[in-house]
Amino acid sequence: MNNRLKITLFTISIAIFGFHMFHLFYLWPNIPERIAIHFTGSGTADNWGSKYFLLAIPVLSILIWLFIGFLVKRPEKMNYINLTEANKEIQYKRMEIVMLLLQNVSFIAFILINEAMLRNAVGMASELPFYLALILLAICVVAPFYLLIWSATLKY
Repeated sequence: MNNRLKITLFTISIAIFGFHMFHLFYLWPNIPERIAIHFTGSGTADNWGSKYFLLAIPVLSILIWLFIGFLVKRPEKMNYINLTEANKEIQYKRMEIVMLLLQNVSFIAFILINEAMLRNAVGMASELPFYLALILLAICVVAPFYLLIWSATLKY
């Protein structure tokens, strides 16, 4: 199952990344030199930066994806609660699944945040990618807590 999950998540991640990069380079001539890079709670831009900032987030996303990928391959290096010889294999498998999820979902969330900034810079609706990114980041917070609670309740 992990291999199928890995391939599925990787395919979705690459498709979203590919679409975003195509969209970014397609719209590049229309992006103003200064873009909004931070907003207040009411949605008003309060910090500005160069349009080249839109290239930094995909690079950072790839680096984070690679780092988490390193952890996915080495689940025994992670910290565990209630780890015993009897349950270590199931805990390693669960950790691997959660780390695969974190690796790809966080990558997609960062790309969607960048897509929202791109759309905002050229005057397109940016709410959908922004809210999808928030939902995905929430999953990145909830998944480790689920694993923590599951691990703490193991009986063997």
